[in-house]
Amino acid sequence: MIPQNLSEREVENYKQIAKKGTFTCPYCEAKLIVKSGDVLGNYFSHLHGEGCEISKQSEARYKKYEKQKKNDTPRHPQILSLMNDELEVLSRVYPHLTSSYGYLNNEFSKYIPDISLKIKDQKYALTIITNISSSTDTATAKNINKQKQYYETLGYEPLFFIERSHLGVDIDGQSLVLWATENEALTTQKADIGWKRFLTSLAPKNEYHQILNLPNTDLNVKSIMYITPANEEIAIEAFHVLQHPNTTPVKANFLNSPYKLTISEAFKLADDKLLLADMQIESENQSKFAEKFRQTKRTFIEQQKELERIREEQETVAKLKEKERQKQAEEKRKGYQESLNNSSYKKADKVAKLELLKRTYNANN
Repeated sequence: MIPQNLSEREVENYKQIAKKGTFTCPYCEAKLIVKSGDVLGNYFSHLHGEGCEISKQSEARYKKYEKQKKNDTPRHPQILSLMNDELEVLSRVYPHLTSSYGYLNNEFSKYIPDISLKIKDQKYALTIITNISSSTDTATAKNINKQKQYYETLGYEPLFFIERSHLGVDIDGQSLVLWATENEALTTQKADIGWKRFLTSLAPKNEYHQILNLPNTDLNVKSIMYITPANEEIAIEAFHVLQHPNTTPVKANFLNSPYKLTISEAFKLADDKLLLADMQIESENQSKFAEKFRQTKRTFIEQQKELERIREEQETVAKLKEKERQKQAEEKRKGYQESLNNSSYKKADKVAKLELLKRTYNANN
């Protein structure tokens, strides 16, 4: 594997020593030359027409991969190189961890991830996404969905890392506004399962909607992972989110305050699986969430009590007004009746007046 963080002069030196027979194919022992490109950086290649069958298949995968990544930005190979270098260091810490560029893994043919990672029987297909725009989002999201299904059929868990420049926080400060591509990149990790268990034990799910205005859905927490741009020290930020149903654009409430992890910190292992989180920080974030929830719930209950008191007070006032109105109407009727009884009208006139009085009373009531 050729280092990717080489200067032009160093790359040229690799090319020169390759021409002198320094590098050979591990499959057929033929001489290899060194090439460099904008997408994958520096790599070995057979001389024209000398490639063995296995290496030809590898080169075919590379060409397909290069086509697959044609829309990524120039930052992509830089981020990929940094991630690959970190994984190579980790492989020396964890002997049962092996990684390689995806196009070097002959298990992949239809779609090819950036990196193939194996930890004993656990396998991951890692993909870095650097270019999302309004004109490409729908097509990219569909492609990501197909990649997920394909990798899963091969027994690989797909993981997607979005360049952080695409991160968008809603004006409420509590939700992410997602491209369709970002929505497709959501996955369920160990920390997400822990968050779901925590939320389930803390309160009934309907209370989160009533009190915190979280989505009124099942508590299926998922992760979206952002990776810092190549001009910064490489780091991963994971947001644990609950998706909003039927929103345009797609939104998802995040439960935790995000924090940065280096690749070595994010790729720590538990039961031979990637953690992609600092479980101590996750525990602290859950404690903070619980305290915030309880405080907000107390405020919510007090507000509900005050609203109930105001409602009851308004109902009491309305009843008193109605009672007073009825009292006044009754007194008015009695006054008319008494006046009629004391008048010198003839009986017929009294009957007519009484009828008029009844109609007037009925109209008022």
